[in-house]
Amino acid sequence: MSTTGNNVGGSGITAGQAAASLPNGPYSASAQPKKPARRGPKPIPEKPPRALFCLGLKNPIRKICISIIDWKPFEYLILLTILGNCVALATFTPFPNGDSNQTNAYLEDIEYIFLVVFTAECIMKILTYGFLMHPGAYLRNGWNLLDFTIVVIGMVSPIIQLFTDGTFDVKALRAFRVLRPLRLVSGVPSLQIVLNSILRAMVPLLHIAFLVLFVMIIYAIIGLELFSEKLNSTCYDSANDFQIMDGPHPCSLEEGMGFNCTEVGPTFVCRNVWAGPNNGITTFDNFGLSMLTVFQCITLEGWTDVLYNIQDALGRTWQWSYFVSMVILGAFFVMNLILGVLSGEFSKEREKAKSRGDFQKLREKQQIEEDLRGYLDWITQAEDIEPEGEAVKSTQDVKNIVRNELESTDRLGEEELQKESCFRKFKKNFDRFNRKSRRCCRKAVKSQAFYWLIIILVFLNTLVLASEHHGQPIWLDQFQDITNIFFITLFTIEMLLKMYSLGIQGYFVSQFNRFDSFVVIGSIAETVLTQQSIMPPLGISVLRCVRLLRVFKVTKYWKSLSNLVVSLLNSIQSIASLLLLLFLFIVIFALLGMQVFGGKFNFNKFEDKPRSNFDCFWQSLLTVFQILTGEDWNVVMYNGIEAYGGVGFPGILACIYFIILFICGNYILLNVFLAIAVDNLADAESLSEVEKEEGEQGEEENRSGTVTPILEDGEEEQVGEEETEAEERHSSLRSEEENDSVKVSIHEEEEEMDGHEFHEEHLNEDEDVTSDVGSENVNSKLPIPPASSFFIFSPTNRFRVFCHWFCNHSVFSNVILVCILVSSALLALEEPVKTGAEDFFTNLPALCDPYFTAIFTVELLLKTIAYGCILHEGAFFRSAFNVLDLIVVCVSLTSIWSGEAGMSVFKILRVLKVLRPLRAINRAKGLKHVVQCVIVAIKTIGNIVLVTCLLQFMFAVIGVQLFKGKFSRCTDNSKLDASECNGTYIIFQDGDIGKPKLAQRDWIFNRFHFDNVAKAMLTLFTVSTFEGWPNLLHTSIDSNEENKGPIMNYRPIVAVYYITYIIIIAFFMVNIFVGFVIVTFQNEGEQEYKNCDLDKNQRNCIEFALNAKPVRRYIPKERIQYKVWWFVTSKPFEYAIFVLILINTITLAMKIPNPPEIYTMILDESNMAFTAIFAMEFIFKLAAFKVKNYLSDAWNLFDFVIVLGGFIDIVYQEVFPGGGSFKFTGKFFRLFRVMRLIKLLSKGEGIRTLLWTFLKSFQALPYVALLVLMLFFIYAVIGMQTFGKIESRSSEGNINRNTNFATFFQAILVLFRSATGEAWQEIMMDCADPEAKCDSRLGQQYCGSDIAYPYFISFYVLCSFLIINLFVAVIMDNFDYLTRDWSILGCHHLDEFIRLWSEYDPDAKGRIKHLDVVTLLRKISPPLGFGKLCPHRIACKRLVSMNMPLNSDGTVLFNATLFAVVRTSLKIKTEGNIDDCNAELRAVIKKIWKRTEPKLLDQVVPPPGVEDEVTVGKFYATFLIQDYFKRFKKRKEEELKGGDKETQHTVTLQAGLRTLHEAGPELKRAISGNLDEMIEPEPTHRRNHSLFGSVWSSMRRGASYRAKFLGMNSTKVKPQDGGNEFDPYRSGRRSGEEDDQLSPLENSIPAVIERTDRVFSSFKGQRNGFLGAPTVMTEPNHPSFNVIGSAESLVGRILTQEGLGEYADPEFIRYTSKEMQEAMEMTQEEMDRAAHQILLQERFLQRS
Repeated sequence: MSTTGNNVGGSGITAGQAAASLPNGPYSASAQPKKPARRGPKPIPEKPPRALFCLGLKNPIRKICISIIDWKPFEYLILLTILGNCVALATFTPFPNGDSNQTNAYLEDIEYIFLVVFTAECIMKILTYGFLMHPGAYLRNGWNLLDFTIVVIGMVSPIIQLFTDGTFDVKALRAFRVLRPLRLVSGVPSLQIVLNSILRAMVPLLHIAFLVLFVMIIYAIIGLELFSEKLNSTCYDSANDFQIMDGPHPCSLEEGMGFNCTEVGPTFVCRNVWAGPNNGITTFDNFGLSMLTVFQCITLEGWTDVLYNIQDALGRTWQWSYFVSMVILGAFFVMNLILGVLSGEFSKEREKAKSRGDFQKLREKQQIEEDLRGYLDWITQAEDIEPEGEAVKSTQDVKNIVRNELESTDRLGEEELQKESCFRKFKKNFDRFNRKSRRCCRKAVKSQAFYWLIIILVFLNTLVLASEHHGQPIWLDQFQDITNIFFITLFTIEMLLKMYSLGIQGYFVSQFNRFDSFVVIGSIAETVLTQQSIMPPLGISVLRCVRLLRVFKVTKYWKSLSNLVVSLLNSIQSIASLLLLLFLFIVIFALLGMQVFGGKFNFNKFEDKPRSNFDCFWQSLLTVFQILTGEDWNVVMYNGIEAYGGVGFPGILACIYFIILFICGNYILLNVFLAIAVDNLADAESLSEVEKEEGEQGEEENRSGTVTPILEDGEEEQVGEEETEAEERHSSLRSEEENDSVKVSIHEEEEEMDGHEFHEEHLNEDEDVTSDVGSENVNSKLPIPPASSFFIFSPTNRFRVFCHWFCNHSVFSNVILVCILVSSALLALEEPVKTGAEDFFTNLPALCDPYFTAIFTVELLLKTIAYGCILHEGAFFRSAFNVLDLIVVCVSLTSIWSGEAGMSVFKILRVLKVLRPLRAINRAKGLKHVVQCVIVAIKTIGNIVLVTCLLQFMFAVIGVQLFKGKFSRCTDNSKLDASECNGTYIIFQDGDIGKPKLAQRDWIFNRFHFDNVAKAMLTLFTVSTFEGWPNLLHTSIDSNEENKGPIMNYRPIVAVYYITYIIIIAFFMVNIFVGFVIVTFQNEGEQEYKNCDLDKNQRNCIEFALNAKPVRRYIPKERIQYKVWWFVTSKPFEYAIFVLILINTITLAMKIPNPPEIYTMILDESNMAFTAIFAMEFIFKLAAFKVKNYLSDAWNLFDFVIVLGGFIDIVYQEVFPGGGSFKFTGKFFRLFRVMRLIKLLSKGEGIRTLLWTFLKSFQALPYVALLVLMLFFIYAVIGMQTFGKIESRSSEGNINRNTNFATFFQAILVLFRSATGEAWQEIMMDCADPEAKCDSRLGQQYCGSDIAYPYFISFYVLCSFLIINLFVAVIMDNFDYLTRDWSILGCHHLDEFIRLWSEYDPDAKGRIKHLDVVTLLRKISPPLGFGKLCPHRIACKRLVSMNMPLNSDGTVLFNATLFAVVRTSLKIKTEGNIDDCNAELRAVIKKIWKRTEPKLLDQVVPPPGVEDEVTVGKFYATFLIQDYFKRFKKRKEEELKGGDKETQHTVTLQAGLRTLHEAGPELKRAISGNLDEMIEPEPTHRRNHSLFGSVWSSMRRGASYRAKFLGMNSTKVKPQDGGNEFDPYRSGRRSGEEDDQLSPLENSIPAVIERTDRVFSSFKGQRNGFLGAPTVMTEPNHPSFNVIGSAESLVGRILTQEGLGEYADPEFIRYTSKEMQEAMEMTQEEMDRAAHQILLQERFLQRS
């Protein structure tokens, strides 16, 4: 055999004996594998021999430095110093106008101590490690570089101050000190892991940043063109010295467009002299501000304010489209890519860590096994030496000893019995009784009844806690106190019982029991402290929340819930380091904020200082945390800009701080939370599946009666034999899971299958629910049920049969569908408030309603007649959907019959008609998939919702304890009591003392409060959506006592409550919620392919290869046209155009308000010039490509539209210089030029891929979008009917001219705003306000409704948490390539193949010469191609396994080649017999891509049984053989210089055959496409047995076998994409040619074709040609003596024996032997003689 192992095996020695026979036994240095080095902490960098060019290792100063640096406590000392420095920085208080106090002066002095310490550390490290020049030097480490920079800046600032006498402000330099906390990172390893994975994600994140920047630039320039100078007008009072209006906002200068100033008052006029909203920050007046405004809109904060301002200025026509498209594209799409990248990067990082750990364990296990084997061998040897007699003797001795011991113990027992005292007796009885009672207790504790009792008690306890509210009667207080003590007593008894029955040790084994005891002890402590009045009430309320944790006892017995809790606890471990990083991040930015903005927010002396400021450390922390959550971050930024003088040079720079903070915090760090959540959820699911599997096994064991009781949660207390059934039922499977980990790993695949089946069952149930009668499969109609309908129509009744036929007719169902859609659309036309104007559209719904109702009634009647009503199986109303139909029709009939009066409720119910189109879901596969995903997600999310609700409830109860009755105040802040809050007080307008005004005192209540648990939960829900929580926080901080007014910053500590809530619920639970939707979506996507052998990437690549078409590449024939073509397709021309596009974009961005005339003229002229240049480009390209070819490219079409737009723009400006009468100016066309930027992006490979995938994910989105539209439609109609009557024409409140439900379109816009989370809770409260005034045109007074609460909350949950996250899921699904290993071929690589193919096949005929494939694949870098550096042998092997069919003209087909590239690269069905693989792959393709044409399928995967087909593989296989012999010849030439010619030939042939024998396995692997195991030829040491080892025995069947073998059908060799430009049939006799170099094809291609034709004819002529033993078909001169078998028969034998029999048809054998002949430089006769000698030798050996 060919391998050493087999050699040893062949000689009958086992591997173990072989090892033992080595010189020093199995543990010799050569035999023993190296012990793997343990992965410890990072190695300490080597100390260089010389530091700073002068200090050697022996230098005493350096020695001291090294010893200090290596001393472990020194590291901790430095960390402590850093912490101390942080504390010092935090204690610093910034004052306005550079003032200071004594504390700050002390802190400045302390700063010098820190500076000295850090400088000393820096110098010592430089002396220890060297400065820069050596590897491992001080500055070569990133963290050291940071340290060094901070130290240098710290030293520079006092020096500068000293020399400039304090005139130079070094505050900016001092700000660098805040980076010192970052040094903590280098001290905490887990922090480094999180940071590293974030840093690794930076490369794909940069691509996304480019995309975001690109989107922003385009939108900013569009905004600049459309909205510049439009926001600078507002209303002024002409009667009152042109006083600006209160709460100024833009107004329209044109009549009838936007907001009219007369609405404010008759004397108000619109003037264009205002700075703009937010003091001119959110405007589109120049490019910088435009970019800032766009960024703010993309972050979804304040985008509606910008939109409403624009609408006030320009009217409500098309403006919304700009903002809505920006939000969808920027916020929903591009920003979610960040999440996709981080999530992928994180799971990759975790996989790495996991596999590293697994590998480590495996190595250790192997090491232990090897050691064990060594010891066992040693023991066996020792046992062999030991004589048998001794063993017998020793066993007898042992027996004697045992017998003696037994006798003595018996005697002892008898003596004891006589001496036993009464006390002993009592103790014995007591022990027996104790054991018995403990057993009974254990039985009771584990019984079903006890479990339910505890659950009921927990539930009752929760109810009592929830009953607490503001202003409750005294008896309720007393009742709560008594019940509290009662429950504590009960739970204490439960704890003691469990401790008694299980023993203290056994009790504390279970995690849940530990948790229980903590809750009980906490409750007792709280009660004692309350009764003794030791603790302040705040502490008590915190302790009291411990009681609430009892609610979590429910999870203990709920398997899937407890799995979820376990996975949450697991992720908390991974999140701990992230929280630390988050904290560090917040601290750094808070300190920086204090340095930059501290004491600066008092810029307006007439107003109170903003609450979100940076004036002290804790306030700064809160502000940074607020910006991190994204709520009102823009308002803080406006204040920051104002603090430095507003929109001007220094002021606008302040936005950099806020933008960096927002991007790093909100987009990167918070998305890492979600990434970790998604990662851990997958684990929780697999855990559930494992347990499900084990549960099934447990049940089977139960049935067979061999169940072993398992102790609860691994309790180790020994239990008696009697175990109850209840105990078995409740026993946890955790211990079984640990013990049977081996079993689990073995059955992993089965578990996956089971999980999928389980999932499938659920899906089927869901399908039944959503789509019952007539919709489970639209095409197959349900039969008439075998029962009478209405007791009149029998199943065979002709009328009933006709009804059945009619109902199931496709035309009928389509007509009904159209009616449903039209009637739904008409609902949108109904106006809630009738405006006196009567027109056709307002009356249309009322006119059509009776007709549609009639149609639906008829449909209902026909279907009930056809299927029966309800009494039997298959009846019409047995389906939920049909009952819905009935309700809808009944409501419509009732509303028509009774008229309008009092039936408005029914009108709302008519909206249910909108749900009917859902029956069409089954028609669209994608929509069905999305809906199924939502349903499955809702089912699986159930557990998470429950855990979130429990947590929310806990926080609500704590909130009630902390804040009940404290959220009310007097309008006059000086009055703290409600009783004093009456009468009037004076206020000064705008803080001006000269403008006093009387105001009424009122006691007002906050809209959101904690007065009872229900309201508290509502308040907390809004906090979890991040809306309005900063105001709530400030109210809470100021809250004083019940029924008392607020005191500023009364108790800042309550901020901890909000921060904890936001981290646990909003950052963590909500992200897990989102994660679940994403995981479910991905699982559902894979569901239909669960039995498919191909993974997702393989499927995508195959689909691409099947659908791809070659691209035409137009090359003109005429000389002049060719020159023009060459010019426009050249690189310089392309780059010149790109530069011009960039310059054009810059000129577009240079627009400024009120420019000088010359500036405007220059811009206009440049616009003319660019238009002319792009027109020239268009003309050149048109001349080069001709019209048809030019317009066939989408980019060219785009260019044409842009040039056209430019001309229209110029003409328009000339004809209408002032803008003309059109409202939409021609400037709009100029915007198309901005779109050319996209062409710039198509240059970078990463960006191009990003864009390609971006478009691809858009294809997956229509169904999600359709679902979102349906949701919006349903909610908008309901909203219109319910809240449309609220007064919306006033400017007060949140229901105003911009935000209302008065029309369908406005309702959609309000819902879109709510989905983005823009102050949705305020709109909800306004709609729910019972005193919300009705529209003045209605006769009613109040129109508010409590329906607003469920309406908005359900919409927000559905939209924001579920549907919008489907967008995220689709994006993550499509962008997984961003974080996947780029060495794996993916769809995004395949475009390059199509592009390069067009160079060889410009006419897109779909075929090129097979030799061109080699050069083509060499041009493409891996994983798609071979790359320029691929060795020719490797390339050959790929070509052999690609094995495309070869046409008679030597060409290969496009799809076949692309498919072969994909197949071999991804190893799709390449193992084993190639025919079987092809058959399997054909079956898979037919199953998944049913519409694949048979012709195409035959091209890409040839059907088995086509023997005479020539493939690329056969050429390159023979070439490989030739290559092997060339190598062999070189080796042998030296060995066989002299000696007998005949013997020499024999030996040469022998060695040649051996080489063929050795090459056999590799050839087989190459041909069958398994290239994994490419082995270099084995060393040619002589073997100690016959030439072909033990294989001869299988060859002894003689000539009959040989004839049979040679008559076998040939099977196609799979061709492989080639990397070599070589002629396989070239002779090997070229002198001076080196082994590894194969001659390139110097010959012309026709010569090759000629050869292929010759091969073809010979292949076709003798497909199953017979090769007799003595005949030689290639040589005319036969040997003159009797030859025993020819050389060819020997070659044939070897090929067969190496498993190549099925490929070895006669031609293959003949060419192989011919190649051998050429390689060994022998004639045919010499070779046959040598073969004769070998066979004679063989016979002689056999006889002897």
